[in-house]
Amino acid sequence: MLSGELPIWVSILLLLIGLAFVTKGADKFVDSAVVIAERTRVPKFIIGATIVSLGTTLPEFSVSVLAGFFDRPQTTMGDAIGSTICNIGLILGTCLLIRTVAVRRRLHWQQGAIMVFAGVVIWLLSFDGYLSRWDALILTAGLAGYIYYSIRAFRAGRKDARERVADIEQTLKAVAVPAFNMKRAVVWFILGTAGVVVGAMFVVQTAVVIARWLGIPELVIGLTVVALGTSLPEYVTALTATLKGHGEIAVGNMIGADILDIFWVRGLGGIGFSLLPVERQTMVLDYPVMLTLMVLLLVFGVTGKQLGRWKGGVLLGVYGVYLALIFLLFA
Repeated sequence: MLSGELPIWVSILLLLIGLAFVTKGADKFVDSAVVIAERTRVPKFIIGATIVSLGTTLPEFSVSVLAGFFDRPQTTMGDAIGSTICNIGLILGTCLLIRTVAVRRRLHWQQGAIMVFAGVVIWLLSFDGYLSRWDALILTAGLAGYIYYSIRAFRAGRKDARERVADIEQTLKAVAVPAFNMKRAVVWFILGTAGVVVGAMFVVQTAVVIARWLGIPELVIGLTVVALGTSLPEYVTALTATLKGHGEIAVGNMIGADILDIFWVRGLGGIGFSLLPVERQTMVLDYPVMLTLMVLLLVFGVTGKQLGRWKGGVLLGVYGVYLALIFLLFA
């Protein structure tokens, strides 16, 4: 759609506009979805655990689908894997440096194990050098299994769920706008979704133009600029929850977002590609760093009663080393 013949400053401006549309669109999507849930009396816990997580991951999914439509395989691959690394290393690392977070070991172990499992699955599926449509269907099956598990876990642990409902309600008050009436909520839901799609379209196209102008591989742009841009909803939500003293929600949101990035974004969003090539950089650097951060987060949560600042510093340090290696070895 966009051409490399445009002045580079125009491409940069369009990229920033696209990121703004993605971020604001996802924000309105989440706000309106919560209000619709309130008006239809769907439990807020279900909304917080599903629609809010899906809403903050919607930018990555939109970029993945549109990258497939415009035949930008490395943008979609870089965004999905880059977002999982960004969520734990940059976002959660920053939040833990601000404030320590108490953890419930059982819940952390269950969700964290699923996250690591998802990371191992996509790593194994990539060993042949590409992700096929069948591989995407396997990951999509993982998404169905995760949703089923989440529903069963909610029904089996009502006492624990009631405690988490209070946390989610307080967090949603900080990130949502409950003043909408039903009609306005539906309108904002549609506009928010449209904003994410339009913004993602600009991001995909302009990121490739800028990458070529800078001489930087498209995969690197996807792993950095696009991944960070589409992770802004998670960043805002996590920082808000942390500053409000609800850091456990931030940790849960990051784990859930990583699971969805693999099973939903890379799975369902990857069905549009008959073959999605997996570059050498992804196998030797991106996947190992992703799995390292996932395992560290899992171990940190089950070996102590809280995630302290030093643990946040470790996660952020791994992310910093990762960025340095990308630009030193592959840019």
